[in-house]
Amino acid sequence: MNLGRGNESGNMQDASNTQSPAGQKPAFSSKQAEEIARYWNALADKANGIPDRADFDPIAIPSTLPTVFLIERLEDNTYKMRLQGTNFTERGIADLSGSVFTPDLTKTSHSPVYRLLKRVLETPCGLQFIGIERCENGRQALVEFSAFPLTDDLGVPRFVIGTGVQLATLGYEDESETCEPLVEVREVREIEINQLGALAGTE
Repeated sequence: MNLGRGNESGNMQDASNTQSPAGQKPAFSSKQAEEIARYWNALADKANGIPDRADFDPIAIPSTLPTVFLIERLEDNTYKMRLQGTNFTERGIADLSGSVFTPDLTKTSHSPVYRLLKRVLETPCGLQFIGIERCENGRQALVEFSAFPLTDDLGVPRFVIGTGVQLATLGYEDESETCEPLVEVREVREIEINQLGALAGTE
């Protein structure tokens, strides 16, 4: 995700927000998003709430692991990319693993992604959103992101685990030195915890 590192810029835009009808389980476009949602749900069912970061093992979902990201909130509006799957770099996105991000207050285009991360942790809830990524070769692609909260050892939501899966190539523009996993957000859908069946213990 473009979390506003350095002087990188993007055309981040606000998107429409929707919420799934009560009792209706979310429908994902990619099998990876569906798989991580099922796995998160199974852990949440055991925990009777939001899973702990220590209980989440991405290796348990090997086919999805290349598309997985794990972001930790260090403090308000400061985040660290703990894990970024290899699929991101394979499609031309810079490896941001280990990077710490703070917002560039001079660039209002960066704010939506911070609001999405904050929303996952503070609601708390899952999110499914469709965005546009820009790769090193100028290719722009439609990507489905999913994001779910994980708690720290004190039970406080602090981590965001999710997937970013390319759905389609939209076209090409002039090559740029910047490559950003998220330059525009087109659609956001909130997934309530109970819609995943976590607290109800359903599949």
